[in-house]
Amino acid sequence: MNSSIPDCTSKCRSLKHALDVLSVVTKGNENQIKAFLSSHCYNAATIKDAFGRNALHLVSSCGKKGVLDWLIEKGVDLLVKDKESGWTALHRSIFYGHIDCVWSLLKHGVSLYIQDKEGLSALDLVMKDRPTHVVFKTTDPTDVYTWGDNTNFTLGHGSQNSKHHPELVDLFSRSGVYIKQVVLCKFHSVFLSQKGQVYTCGHGPGGRLGHGDEQTCLIPRLVEGLSGHNCSQVAAAKDHTVVLTEDGCVYTFGLNIFHQLGIIPPPASCNVPRQMQAKYLKGRTVIGVAAGRFHTVLWTREAVYTMGLNGGQLGYLPDPNGEKYVTAPRQVSALHHKDITLSLVAASDGATVCVTTRGDIYLLADYQCKKMASRQLNLKKVLVSGGRMEYKVDPENLKENGGQKICILAMDGAGRVFCWRSVSSSLKQCRWAYPRQVFISDIALNRKDILFVTQDGEGFRGKWFEEKKKNSEKKDVSCVSDINSVYERIRLEKLTFAHRAVSVSTDPSGCNFAILQSDPKTSLYEIPSVSSSSFFEEFGKLLRETDETDSIHDVTFQVGNRIFPAHKYILAAHSDFFQKLFLSDGTSFDFTDVYRKDEDSAGCHLFVVEKVHPDLFEYLLQFIYTDTCDFLIHGFTPRINLNKKPEEYQGTMNSRSNKMNCHEDNQKSAFEVYRSNQAHTVNEKQKSKPKSSNKGKSNGEDDPVRMLQNVAKKFGFSNLSSRLDGVKFENGKINVIEKKTGNKSKLNQKKCSFLCDVTMKSMDGKEFPCHKCVLCARLEYFHSMLSSSWIEASTCTALEMPIHSDILKVILDYLYTDEAVVIKESQNVDFVCSVLVVADQLLITRLKGICEVALTEKLTLKNAAMVLEFAAMYNAEQLKLSCLQFIGLNMAALLEARACIFFVFSDENAIYIFFCSKYIVLLLTYNLFLKNEFCICFFPRESMFKKAKTKAKKKPRKRSDSSGGYNLSDVIQSPPSTGLLKSDKTNSVESLPELLTSDSSEGSYAGVGSPRDLQSPDFIAGFQSDKIEVCFYLLIIFYMYFSPVSPPVMDLRTIMQIEESRQKCGATPKTNLGTHCYYSFSPWLSSSLTAPSTVAPVTFASIVEEELQQEAALIRSREKPLALIQIEERAIQDLLVFYEAFGNPDEFVIVERTPQGPLAVPMWNKHGC
Repeated sequence: MNSSIPDCTSKCRSLKHALDVLSVVTKGNENQIKAFLSSHCYNAATIKDAFGRNALHLVSSCGKKGVLDWLIEKGVDLLVKDKESGWTALHRSIFYGHIDCVWSLLKHGVSLYIQDKEGLSALDLVMKDRPTHVVFKTTDPTDVYTWGDNTNFTLGHGSQNSKHHPELVDLFSRSGVYIKQVVLCKFHSVFLSQKGQVYTCGHGPGGRLGHGDEQTCLIPRLVEGLSGHNCSQVAAAKDHTVVLTEDGCVYTFGLNIFHQLGIIPPPASCNVPRQMQAKYLKGRTVIGVAAGRFHTVLWTREAVYTMGLNGGQLGYLPDPNGEKYVTAPRQVSALHHKDITLSLVAASDGATVCVTTRGDIYLLADYQCKKMASRQLNLKKVLVSGGRMEYKVDPENLKENGGQKICILAMDGAGRVFCWRSVSSSLKQCRWAYPRQVFISDIALNRKDILFVTQDGEGFRGKWFEEKKKNSEKKDVSCVSDINSVYERIRLEKLTFAHRAVSVSTDPSGCNFAILQSDPKTSLYEIPSVSSSSFFEEFGKLLRETDETDSIHDVTFQVGNRIFPAHKYILAAHSDFFQKLFLSDGTSFDFTDVYRKDEDSAGCHLFVVEKVHPDLFEYLLQFIYTDTCDFLIHGFTPRINLNKKPEEYQGTMNSRSNKMNCHEDNQKSAFEVYRSNQAHTVNEKQKSKPKSSNKGKSNGEDDPVRMLQNVAKKFGFSNLSSRLDGVKFENGKINVIEKKTGNKSKLNQKKCSFLCDVTMKSMDGKEFPCHKCVLCARLEYFHSMLSSSWIEASTCTALEMPIHSDILKVILDYLYTDEAVVIKESQNVDFVCSVLVVADQLLITRLKGICEVALTEKLTLKNAAMVLEFAAMYNAEQLKLSCLQFIGLNMAALLEARACIFFVFSDENAIYIFFCSKYIVLLLTYNLFLKNEFCICFFPRESMFKKAKTKAKKKPRKRSDSSGGYNLSDVIQSPPSTGLLKSDKTNSVESLPELLTSDSSEGSYAGVGSPRDLQSPDFIAGFQSDKIEVCFYLLIIFYMYFSPVSPPVMDLRTIMQIEESRQKCGATPKTNLGTHCYYSFSPWLSSSLTAPSTVAPVTFASIVEEELQQEAALIRSREKPLALIQIEERAIQDLLVFYEAFGNPDEFVIVERTPQGPLAVPMWNKHGC
């Protein structure tokens, strides 16, 4: 028999073949699987095991995308379900987190809505697997999604196009407005924000929009007449709108044909909100409003008030005088009782429903007040639709035998829904005709159907079952009729694109709908953080590093016998005194104790400061640059010598200069002689001035705090002076009695423009005058450019920057103010990304963090993939984590929208998104697939073939074809020996108690709360003995495989020792877990949720140092002698011969040189220098 021909046919149903196929799919690589399926069985692609699983199911579970695409090309059925749970390949790929397989299946037309035996679709699996902290509430920030026929521009999308599924009203999301209530009517819509603002859109004739005109609004527009009021509830009907404020005031606007506005005297219409007069309410506070086409309802805790056309829905008898309109609010006397306390009221065009705190439900219709039900406690919402009005009341607007049947819906706090219909005349509890149980959180009602929102954020549309015909009554039908007499059966249909719903609404006719969904970022806790400001620390560093020889300082102060280099702009920006001083160049007589004296050694202006202690001036400079000084620190000991007066410092210098002669000058440097001449000149000037009489020590002359305070007042630093009021000098130390915080002064680029000494020119030609000291202090890039011998430091032309002017302006504003207001306020994601790119290039870490925070706030379902790809490209780690968690939390919405998010995911990203909550389940389930055998896809191919050759005891049956075949024993290994992990058994049990307890109970499926508990009972048999060892070994391999750090390189001696021990013991060497760092795949499984540590900033000095090291390594490699290279090559060849590396099919030996680290890129010098 030819071994290349399988001994089966295309109709093969062999269970052994199925087990072989599934085992190979579980353990082999893609090439092995394809070859085996092609040669082992004619029906390998569709053959099933005892649980109805075929190769497609296992390929999707294991994430073998290449094999999946190969099977799809072969024409396999993608919709086939297994027998155990009814899962398709899409169910399995979603459950195990292989989104590349998910995307491949979706591209080939697999539906997301196919349900398994528990009524769960593939999207439901994602929904059920949400973290426990994800809970949707009505108080969350919400987005508005609307859909429908949009005949009258009521959806707010800016067009009249109909929408077949919920679409975001982007006006509110762009402006940061969160909506808490939506009311849809035939001609207009009303939106109430969480801040109490009212927006309307639609047709405006009659003033129903409240904008002061009758123009049509395509998108929601703010009602300016209510901007000063905090509104709490809105109600609307076909022609008018009613608004209730938090203080109990009621405002109405729109058409007043039926006197439903409650305004006296009644106008024909009102196009701006007008307050309803409160005198008719008898001092009671309105707590709710409702509206129908012909009437308006107000209610307090004690009474219900109605007004409008009295067709029987107002709750009282017709007027005996024939007056058909009720203009002013009138109390419903039937509900005026001391035991009645109202909790809910609803209204439709032809009926009104009232609910009391005792659970009584009253219906106002047909000029009567009927009690429909009692003891319906804890009701949270009530709705009514339909109703018939008396035709004779207004024949022009009412039709004879018109109207609809009345339907009342009520929902209690437990999520139960009760229904009263005029056809049954009894209150029944609703039961859902749906494969799984749902828990309702909100309801909406129209003439055609019901809309529901569940606690899981899903949306449903419900319809009543049609009534049974009388002639079809049988015994089984009578049982159904008995059930239907107690329950109202509702057939549910799931709404698309509703995954975070908290509220739903509809218009009375059922043509337009709105749903409120929590913001996609609501449950996001991976929020980027901005590093603490180092603004003043950087200027303090600039002050400490300033000397007389650098090129950054532009002014020098001589105080006593000390020299203080400084920067004009920093001094002038904080003090008007220095600003005037630098404007006059110190020649004005207003500055008696400060005058200009030539120039210092660097050619900068030299100013002499008299009558000021040098140490006090140093503390003053410290405060100017850092916004603090040592005198503001409790317990500080000043180092000021108070025995000398400021005048004595000049005398000391004079005596020293008199002792100097020409002979001594020959032994000194030119700089010292220059300093001596300066001091001598100062001495001569001091002699020419009259000496001040010594009147004794004044008050505070021996107190350094008061002395510094006087100096601060002298130079115009009132902030320092006021902060020193709470400081005292006691027992030689600083005692801070009251810590005062003044306003921290910020720099302004436009201030002191006469001191600008450098100009930045953007790529679009716009110039920005700047100050060199600020640029050098704030950014190491500019410090290296402007403080060294680069040509940019001495050029007089503008420095051209390859940055757009808009971005360069943000960079410069940040350098001056340490803030980025433009970034925080910008709604342009592309602009913020551009700023982040420049901040990353210039190593502005804090500005990069500000951009990451701004981009996280602007994450949406549409741009999440783009932002994730951008964050990965520019090393924005915090933003990357936020995007990953955002996508993971909103995976259901992204899958249903077919968002192309899968092309930007690396393996690491995909693992983080899907394995964060189920990686332990993945390991345990893999063990069930393996049947006590290892997954060979983690081992090298050479090692696999070697073990298969040495351990195979009986000759296998071979299968081959023209493309090359594999032995079955080569792909399916024998079970490992018990000594393989015997030494690690104890440690594995002790280190994994928590990992093995969460899902270790086999077959413990308790319901459909979470599908991750599903397991096959067939795989449990024979797995008890080595389950913990295998699981621990796979966990080791899992961590090693996904470890971001490569394993250390072992030397030759270590490799030889491992090979010897392996040959002696026949076991795999123990893996050292301490050499790897692991990802945390389950951030919400831990009790404390902490944000990841930010990446350490890379300094310019470290980059230069790394470049020097690489250049040195290049020089060493380039100057290596040829003889030494030949000796190394000879040694490599000898080692290969010694270890029999040539012609050895069992071992693969490589001898290489030890890597010397990164080398610099060789550069060609044009001039040979």
